[in-house]
Amino acid sequence: MILQTIINGRRYAGSIRKKIVHPYNGKTPRSFMYARGLAIDPFEAPKDIDALRLELAQAVKKIIYYLKKEQKQILEDVSNETGSPIAYHKEDMDASISFLENLQALKKLFPKGYLSEPKGNILLIFSANEPIITTAILVFSSLFMGNSVFVKPSSKSPTFGYIFVSELSKIPALKKRIHYLLIHEEEAERLIRARSFDFVLSFGSRGTNKKLSALCAEAEIEFLPESEGNDWAYVDRSAGDIKKISACLEESFTRHNGQMCNAVRGVLVHASIYDALKRELKQGVAKIPCGNPAYGNAKIGALLPGTAPRAAQIVKESEPHAESVWNFSADGNTISPTLILKPTEKAAIVRESIFAPVLWIKKVKNHAEAINFYAQHNKHGLGFSVFSKDKKVIDDCTRRIKAGRININRHPLHIGLFDPLGGVGLSGRGGPSRFVEKVSNRKYINL
Repeated sequence: MILQTIINGRRYAGSIRKKIVHPYNGKTPRSFMYARGLAIDPFEAPKDIDALRLELAQAVKKIIYYLKKEQKQILEDVSNETGSPIAYHKEDMDASISFLENLQALKKLFPKGYLSEPKGNILLIFSANEPIITTAILVFSSLFMGNSVFVKPSSKSPTFGYIFVSELSKIPALKKRIHYLLIHEEEAERLIRARSFDFVLSFGSRGTNKKLSALCAEAEIEFLPESEGNDWAYVDRSAGDIKKISACLEESFTRHNGQMCNAVRGVLVHASIYDALKRELKQGVAKIPCGNPAYGNAKIGALLPGTAPRAAQIVKESEPHAESVWNFSADGNTISPTLILKPTEKAAIVRESIFAPVLWIKKVKNHAEAINFYAQHNKHGLGFSVFSKDKKVIDDCTRRIKAGRININRHPLHIGLFDPLGGVGLSGRGGPSRFVEKVSNRKYINL
């Protein structure tokens, strides 16, 4: 099967063919064609937004039926492309369906005192690791606000976006509002310079987003980056059930092979419970099943193609600046769940965001030392988790930690489908807001 660009329901074959490589088994059952010389029509606002939303309600029923009907094949395709276990994608599919079933709840999230209007032609640039949930939520949030949506997937996992847009573009009311762009970097740059889009939202690496930021600034197009995170946690002596906290941290740094923006990368632990938490983490990590992501019991599969060498290099560079590196092995695209114990501030793992199942843990005297260490060495600012029953500890961390989200005695990855998202610092701009706010313009009526 060859995936193609879809504009206004029409498929463009393109001229450059590229294979899709499955990171775990190396198979290439599909390929896609990069399109060139595309023409994007200027944005036309919906004449009746309420009528469009009624059409969306019908589209939701059709897409949910399709997702359930084709679920087995979709999950297999996505798991093969991303290399992460099928069970995680099944949870993402269930969450996406739940979001779509409650789509009308978006009306309640509009900022009060304003009119919320579409931004226009929106280019959504997606990362590779969670294609189901990010595509479903962003596409329908954008359509709900009356935008025309252009989906640009990662070339590593383009299939879900393709089938999602293919089904939606069959609906007459959406044919000219939902598009799928399989284009290379040069074509994307040409379209942005031509001001084909009114807004660009990118879930990419910092390097990619820096280039896009400069390009959009030159073209005078609004740009919003959602870059990678480097989330940490502090476990206080008053935290409570160490076994439960350990299990929570294990899932956070291994889900989707650790390739999630809001996965916990490092843990600062009160000295009095450091040994206990380290022991629990080792026991838990040792039991994590690894293997082919198509198997239901596997919790670690393979990293996205091209990402394993950098992750392995960060671990190796950190080893001289840590007490020890535990359980590390690398083979092709696979990296075992790894613990780095007591890294110093010189360890690369502390400064850099590693998209792999690797977690570092460090002993600190108290929460004040944890806060200071974070302030000095973490410039990302997506999220931070606090496990404590001490009100002063919680208040101090909440007030002094610079991040878009503070999780207090909660699983770092258990975020509501309609909750605000976003970071500060190197992770993003402006902090968290709901996606309907990100993809719409506010108009203040001054009476």
